[in-house]
Amino acid sequence: MLRMRTRQRTIRTCSGTALALLLALGACAHADERFARPEVIRLGATVAELERALEGRCTRRRLHNEAPVFLPNVRERQQQIDCDGFQFFGYGRRVEFVFRDGRLVLVWLMVTDAETPAMIDAMTRAYGTPTERNDAYVSFERDRAAWRYRPAEILFWSGELDADVACAYPVLSRRCAK
Repeated sequence: MLRMRTRQRTIRTCSGTALALLLALGACAHADERFARPEVIRLGATVAELERALEGRCTRRRLHNEAPVFLPNVRERQQQIDCDGFQFFGYGRRVEFVFRDGRLVLVWLMVTDAETPAMIDAMTRAYGTPTERNDAYVSFERDRAAWRYRPAEILFWSGELDADVACAYPVLSRRCAK
């Protein structure tokens, strides 16, 4: 009887250790994956072009008008495509594609807090030394990409938003002329 209990305890301990090892390996599975802006993110694309490009890439997709608008200099309308289940670094993500007057200018790709160190490292390997670091962002100005701490997400923006991004978000705060 004592031998049987010892064996059961050993099995539980080994099972728990194996499970912990599997979880740790799963968390590291994409640590060496090369970071790149997803090819579907074509800044300047129209809503129709992006909707075609997103076919089969979202488990759920929704186009809606933003009111009130948060982008500066919107003349006609601001729209957004919300895409759930978009595959990035091995996981289905939520991505928000933001359009100003019918053209894609801003993309938010949601990630998790737990991925912060690995994603910033991957972005640094891909883009080089960050242009700026602050409490809210780690930015890579040349590539128009940034890591946002809260909520954990990756930002991509078009060149036409450089001045706006610098002032609206503390991504490039040293460059804001206001």
